[in-house]
Amino acid sequence: MCIGGGSRGPAVDPEAEAEQARQREANLQERRDRKQEALGDAIEATQKGTGRRSLISGPGGGMGYFNRYRA
Repeated sequence: MCIGGGSRGPAVDPEAEAEQARQREANLQERRDRKQEALGDAIEATQKGTGRRSLISGPGGGMGYFNRYRA
């Protein structure tokens, strides 16, 4: 039965580790930018309303509201 320290694995290159950290940060920043753009687009889409539509003079002509067959 072996008790004790095992292998520590391969040696880590500090330069490669720093490059991975920079790449990770760049990916996070890109993801944040895309998320912010999507949020801005969603807000813009909801704020571009067409205004109030009249039941009488609207594009449907108000047939559901004023039915000529209804007394």
